[in-house]
Amino acid sequence: MTSTEPDPAASRRALLRRAAVTGGAAVAGTTAAAAPAAAATAGTTANAAPAAAATGDPVVLGGTTTGGLHTVVTSAADGGAATLALENSTGATLRLTRRSSSFGWGGGLVSTADGLGVQRVVDSAVVQHETLTTANATMLVPIPPTRVLDSRSATGRARLLEGAGRVDPQGRVLADTLLVVHLRDIVDYGDGLMGNVTVANTARGGFATVWGRGELPTASTINWWDAGQLLSNGVISQLGGYETAGGDYYPDVVAVWVAAGAAAVILDVTGLLVFHPESAVVNAKAAQGGRVGAGGVRARVIREAAERGDREVRTGA
Repeated sequence: MTSTEPDPAASRRALLRRAAVTGGAAVAGTTAAAAPAAAATAGTTANAAPAAAATGDPVVLGGTTTGGLHTVVTSAADGGAATLALENSTGATLRLTRRSSSFGWGGGLVSTADGLGVQRVVDSAVVQHETLTTANATMLVPIPPTRVLDSRSATGRARLLEGAGRVDPQGRVLADTLLVVHLRDIVDYGDGLMGNVTVANTARGGFATVWGRGELPTASTINWWDAGQLLSNGVISQLGGYETAGGDYYPDVVAVWVAAGAAAVILDVTGLLVFHPESAVVNAKAAQGGRVGAGGVRARVIREAAERGDREVRTGA
Protein backbone atom coordinates (compact mmCIF):
# COMPACT_ATOMS: atom_id res chain seq x y z
CA MET A 1 0.00 0.00 0.00
CA THR A 2 1.27 3.47 -0.89
CA SER A 3 1.61 5.97 1.96
CA THR A 4 2.52 9.70 2.23
CA GLU A 5 3.92 9.34 5.81
CA PRO A 6 7.65 10.42 6.11
CA ASP A 7 10.26 7.66 6.08
CA PRO A 8 11.34 7.03 9.73
CA ALA A 9 14.93 6.21 8.69
CA ALA A 10 15.23 9.43 6.71
CA SER A 11 13.94 11.44 9.68
CA ARG A 12 16.60 9.91 11.94
CA ARG A 13 19.33 10.75 9.42
CA ALA A 14 18.17 14.36 9.25
CA LEU A 15 18.14 14.63 13.03
CA LEU A 16 21.70 13.34 13.30
CA ARG A 17 22.83 15.87 10.68
CA ARG A 18 21.26 18.70 12.69
CA ALA A 19 22.90 17.44 15.88
CA ALA A 20 26.34 17.56 14.24
CA VAL A 21 25.78 21.16 13.10
CA THR A 22 24.52 22.47 16.49
CA GLY A 23 27.25 20.76 18.56
CA GLY A 24 24.96 18.12 20.04
CA ALA A 25 22.48 20.44 21.76
CA ALA A 26 19.70 19.34 19.42
CA VAL A 27 19.95 15.77 20.70
CA ALA A 28 17.92 16.87 23.70
CA GLY A 29 15.04 17.60 21.31
CA THR A 30 14.27 13.94 20.87
CA THR A 31 12.40 13.89 24.17
CA ALA A 32 9.74 16.49 23.26
CA ALA A 33 8.72 18.54 20.26
CA ALA A 34 9.37 21.91 21.98
CA ALA A 35 12.72 20.92 23.48
CA PRO A 36 15.09 21.44 20.49
CA ALA A 37 14.81 25.24 20.52
CA ALA A 38 15.42 25.58 24.25
CA ALA A 39 18.33 23.15 24.20
CA ALA A 40 19.93 24.89 21.27
CA THR A 41 19.69 28.23 23.08
CA ALA A 42 21.42 26.80 26.16
CA GLY A 43 24.23 25.56 23.95
CA THR A 44 25.10 28.91 22.40
CA THR A 45 28.28 30.79 23.36
CA ALA A 46 26.43 33.88 24.61
CA ASN A 47 24.20 32.08 27.09
CA ALA A 48 26.39 29.14 28.18
CA ALA A 49 27.02 28.57 31.90
CA PRO A 50 30.42 27.20 33.08
CA ALA A 51 30.93 23.52 32.39
CA ALA A 52 30.60 21.65 35.66
CA ALA A 53 29.84 18.39 37.38
CA ALA A 54 29.52 16.81 40.79
CA THR A 55 32.31 14.53 41.91
CA GLY A 56 32.20 11.29 39.93
CA ASP A 57 29.78 12.62 37.25
CA PRO A 58 30.60 13.72 33.69
CA VAL A 59 31.05 17.43 32.93
CA VAL A 60 27.89 18.93 31.34
CA LEU A 61 26.81 22.40 30.27
CA GLY A 62 24.89 24.50 32.77
CA GLY A 63 25.66 22.48 35.90
CA THR A 64 27.33 23.41 39.19
CA THR A 65 30.81 22.14 39.96
CA THR A 66 31.49 20.62 43.37
CA GLY A 67 35.02 19.21 43.27
CA GLY A 68 36.86 17.29 45.92
CA LEU A 69 40.56 17.51 46.75
CA HIS A 70 41.37 16.19 43.26
CA THR A 71 39.55 16.62 39.95
CA VAL A 72 40.12 13.94 37.32
CA VAL A 73 38.85 14.17 33.72
CA THR A 74 38.47 10.79 32.01
CA SER A 75 37.17 9.69 28.64
CA ALA A 76 36.22 6.49 26.89
CA ALA A 77 37.00 8.02 23.49
CA ASP A 78 38.63 5.63 21.01
CA GLY A 79 41.44 6.31 18.59
CA GLY A 80 43.39 8.71 20.81
CA ALA A 81 40.70 11.38 20.85
CA ALA A 82 41.23 14.29 23.25
CA THR A 83 39.99 13.79 26.78
CA LEU A 84 39.16 17.48 27.12
CA ALA A 85 39.30 20.26 24.53
CA LEU A 86 38.84 23.90 25.61
CA GLU A 87 38.12 26.73 23.17
CA ASN A 88 36.93 30.28 23.74
CA SER A 89 37.80 33.08 21.35
CA THR A 90 36.38 35.81 23.62
CA GLY A 91 37.88 34.99 27.00
CA ALA A 92 39.58 32.46 29.26
CA THR A 93 39.15 28.86 28.21
CA LEU A 94 39.37 27.62 31.79
CA ARG A 95 38.98 29.47 35.08
CA LEU A 96 40.18 27.93 38.34
CA THR A 97 39.25 29.53 41.66
CA ARG A 98 40.69 28.93 45.13
CA ARG A 99 38.54 27.45 47.83
CA SER A 100 38.54 29.15 51.23
CA SER A 101 40.86 27.72 53.88
CA SER A 102 39.23 25.09 56.06
CA PHE A 103 41.64 25.60 58.98
CA GLY A 104 39.67 26.58 62.03
CA TRP A 105 42.42 28.77 63.47
CA GLY A 106 42.84 30.75 60.24
CA GLY A 107 46.62 30.78 59.91
CA GLY A 108 49.53 29.69 57.76
CA LEU A 109 53.29 29.60 57.22
CA VAL A 110 55.18 32.63 55.94
CA SER A 111 58.76 33.31 54.93
CA THR A 112 60.51 35.76 57.26
CA ALA A 113 63.90 37.43 57.58
CA ASP A 114 64.76 34.93 60.34
CA GLY A 115 63.60 31.87 58.42
CA LEU A 116 60.02 30.67 58.85
CA GLY A 117 57.05 32.09 60.71
CA VAL A 118 53.62 30.86 61.74
CA GLN A 119 50.74 33.30 61.52
CA ARG A 120 47.32 32.91 63.11
CA VAL A 121 44.36 35.15 63.71
CA VAL A 122 43.60 36.09 67.32
CA ASP A 123 40.71 38.49 68.02
CA SER A 124 40.70 39.63 64.36
CA ALA A 125 44.45 40.45 64.52
CA VAL A 126 47.30 38.52 62.90
CA VAL A 127 49.81 37.16 65.44
CA GLN A 128 53.13 35.81 64.19
CA HIS A 129 55.58 33.42 65.86
CA GLU A 130 58.98 32.33 64.59
CA THR A 131 59.49 28.61 64.16
CA LEU A 132 62.73 27.03 65.35
CA THR A 133 64.74 25.81 62.36
CA THR A 134 68.38 25.67 61.26
CA ALA A 135 67.84 29.27 60.12
CA ASN A 136 67.43 30.72 63.60
CA ALA A 137 68.12 28.15 66.32
CA THR A 138 70.74 25.75 67.61
CA MET A 139 70.29 22.07 68.37
CA LEU A 140 72.04 19.58 70.64
CA VAL A 141 73.82 16.75 68.84
CA PRO A 142 75.18 13.94 71.04
CA ILE A 143 78.64 12.65 70.10
CA PRO A 144 80.80 9.80 71.40
CA PRO A 145 82.60 10.94 74.58
CA THR A 146 85.71 12.67 73.26
CA ARG A 147 88.67 13.77 75.41
CA VAL A 148 89.97 17.07 74.04
CA LEU A 149 92.35 17.91 76.90
CA ASP A 150 94.39 15.98 79.46
CA SER A 151 97.25 18.03 80.81
CA ARG A 152 98.96 14.93 82.24
CA SER A 153 100.37 13.74 78.88
CA ALA A 154 101.81 15.19 75.69
CA THR A 155 99.08 13.45 73.67
CA GLY A 156 96.41 14.95 75.90
CA ARG A 157 97.91 18.43 75.36
CA ALA A 158 98.02 18.08 71.55
CA ARG A 159 95.01 20.35 71.03
CA LEU A 160 96.38 23.22 73.10
CA LEU A 161 96.87 26.45 71.18
CA GLU A 162 97.92 28.32 74.31
CA GLY A 163 99.19 27.28 77.73
CA ALA A 164 101.20 24.17 76.85
CA GLY A 165 104.29 25.70 78.44
CA ARG A 166 102.52 26.29 81.75
CA VAL A 167 102.40 22.64 82.90
CA ASP A 168 104.64 21.24 85.64
CA PRO A 169 106.40 17.84 85.47
CA GLN A 170 103.42 16.17 87.19
CA GLY A 171 101.08 17.36 84.45
CA ARG A 172 99.48 20.04 86.62
CA VAL A 173 98.53 23.37 85.07
CA LEU A 174 100.08 26.21 87.04
CA ALA A 175 97.90 28.85 88.70
CA ASP A 176 96.96 31.93 86.65
CA THR A 177 97.16 30.03 83.36
CA LEU A 178 94.96 30.31 80.27
CA LEU A 179 94.48 27.12 78.24
CA VAL A 180 92.98 27.38 74.74
CA VAL A 181 91.80 24.07 73.22
CA HIS A 182 90.76 23.70 69.56
CA LEU A 183 88.04 21.30 68.39
CA ARG A 184 89.09 20.84 64.78
CA ASP A 185 87.81 17.53 63.28
CA ILE A 186 85.14 17.47 65.99
CA VAL A 187 82.90 20.38 65.00
CA ASP A 188 82.73 22.97 62.24
CA TYR A 189 81.43 26.36 63.37
CA GLY A 190 79.56 25.11 66.40
CA ASP A 191 77.85 27.31 68.97
CA GLY A 192 78.68 25.42 72.15
CA LEU A 193 79.58 22.17 73.84
CA MET A 194 78.44 19.94 76.68
CA GLY A 195 80.76 17.74 78.68
CA ASN A 196 82.72 17.30 81.88
CA VAL A 197 85.71 19.12 83.33
CA THR A 198 87.89 17.25 85.82
CA VAL A 199 90.75 18.33 88.06
CA ALA A 200 93.21 15.85 89.54
CA ASN A 201 96.27 15.89 91.78
CA THR A 202 95.49 19.37 93.04
CA ALA A 203 98.34 21.24 94.77
CA ARG A 204 96.07 23.27 97.04
CA GLY A 205 92.63 24.90 96.99
CA GLY A 206 91.64 26.72 93.83
CA PHE A 207 89.12 27.01 90.98
CA ALA A 208 88.87 27.08 87.19
CA THR A 209 86.51 28.61 84.65
CA VAL A 210 85.53 27.13 81.27
CA TRP A 211 84.18 29.51 78.62
CA GLY A 212 84.15 30.00 74.87
CA ARG A 213 84.05 33.65 73.86
CA GLY A 214 83.86 37.16 75.21
CA GLU A 215 85.47 38.46 78.37
CA LEU A 216 86.61 36.11 81.14
CA PRO A 217 83.56 35.40 83.34
CA THR A 218 83.73 36.10 87.05
CA ALA A 219 82.03 32.78 87.87
CA SER A 220 83.85 29.48 88.31
CA THR A 221 83.03 26.13 86.68
CA ILE A 222 84.80 23.85 89.15
CA ASN A 223 86.22 24.41 92.65
CA TRP A 224 88.59 22.43 94.88
CA TRP A 225 89.61 23.15 98.46
CA ASP A 226 92.62 21.02 99.30
CA ALA A 227 95.62 19.20 97.91
CA GLY A 228 95.42 15.76 96.29
CA GLN A 229 91.78 15.99 95.20
CA LEU A 230 90.04 14.42 92.17
CA LEU A 231 86.81 16.25 91.26
CA SER A 232 84.65 16.71 88.18
CA ASN A 233 81.71 18.85 87.14
CA GLY A 234 79.37 19.06 84.17
CA VAL A 235 79.92 21.97 81.83
CA ILE A 236 77.98 23.77 79.10
CA SER A 237 80.01 26.41 77.30
CA GLN A 238 79.98 28.52 74.16
CA LEU A 239 82.59 28.01 71.45
CA GLY A 240 84.61 30.84 69.96
CA GLY A 241 87.25 31.59 67.34
CA TYR A 242 90.99 32.00 67.96
CA GLU A 243 93.84 33.29 65.81
CA THR A 244 97.39 32.23 66.64
CA ALA A 245 100.39 34.53 66.58
CA GLY A 246 101.32 32.93 63.25
CA GLY A 247 97.96 33.90 61.71
CA ASP A 248 96.28 30.48 61.77
CA TYR A 249 92.57 30.76 62.54
CA TYR A 250 90.61 28.15 64.49
CA PRO A 251 86.82 28.73 64.40
CA ASP A 252 86.01 26.35 67.26
CA VAL A 253 87.91 26.70 70.54
CA VAL A 254 87.14 26.58 74.25
CA ALA A 255 89.24 28.11 77.02
CA VAL A 256 90.03 27.04 80.59
CA TRP A 257 91.30 29.59 83.08
CA VAL A 258 93.04 28.02 86.08
CA ALA A 259 92.79 30.88 88.57
CA ALA A 260 94.46 29.47 91.65
CA GLY A 261 96.01 26.23 92.85
CA ALA A 262 97.84 24.08 90.32
CA ALA A 263 95.90 21.02 89.12
CA ALA A 264 95.83 18.56 86.27
CA VAL A 265 92.92 19.47 83.98
CA ILE A 266 90.88 17.05 81.85
CA LEU A 267 88.06 18.11 79.50
CA ASP A 268 85.70 15.60 77.86
CA VAL A 269 83.03 16.56 75.30
CA THR A 270 79.80 14.55 75.04
CA GLY A 271 77.54 16.86 73.05
CA LEU A 272 77.66 19.81 70.65
CA LEU A 273 75.33 22.76 70.26
CA VAL A 274 75.28 23.50 66.53
CA PHE A 275 73.38 25.57 63.99
CA HIS A 276 73.26 22.62 61.58
CA PRO A 277 73.42 18.90 62.51
CA GLU A 278 76.20 18.19 60.05
CA SER A 279 78.46 20.62 61.90
CA ALA A 280 79.18 17.71 64.25
CA VAL A 281 81.79 16.26 61.89
CA VAL A 282 83.10 13.85 64.53
CA ASN A 283 79.94 11.78 64.04
CA ALA A 284 80.58 11.47 60.30
CA LYS A 285 84.22 10.66 61.01
CA ALA A 286 83.25 7.87 63.40
CA ALA A 287 80.69 6.45 60.98
CA GLN A 288 83.04 6.39 57.99
CA GLY A 289 86.29 5.59 59.74
CA GLY A 290 88.20 8.71 58.70
CA ARG A 291 88.26 12.48 58.70
CA VAL A 292 85.25 14.10 57.10
CA GLY A 293 85.57 17.83 56.61
CA ALA A 294 82.84 20.29 55.72
CA GLY A 295 83.15 20.74 51.96
CA GLY A 296 81.03 21.97 49.07
CA VAL A 297 77.38 22.78 49.57
CA ARG A 298 77.35 21.42 53.13
CA ALA A 299 80.21 23.72 54.14
CA ARG A 300 78.37 26.74 52.75
CA VAL A 301 75.18 25.85 54.61
CA ILE A 302 77.08 25.40 57.89
CA ARG A 303 78.88 28.71 57.51
CA GLU A 304 75.71 30.59 56.58
CA ALA A 305 74.00 29.19 59.68
CA ALA A 306 76.97 30.15 61.83
CA GLU A 307 76.92 33.72 60.51
CA ARG A 308 73.24 34.00 61.43
CA GLY A 309 74.29 32.97 64.94
CA ASP A 310 76.82 35.85 65.13
CA ARG A 311 79.82 33.57 64.65
CA GLU A 312 82.81 35.02 62.81
CA VAL A 313 83.27 33.03 59.59
CA ARG A 314 86.51 33.13 57.63
CA THR A 315 87.23 31.73 54.19
CA GLY A 316 89.35 28.60 54.35
CA ALA A 317 88.96 28.14 58.09
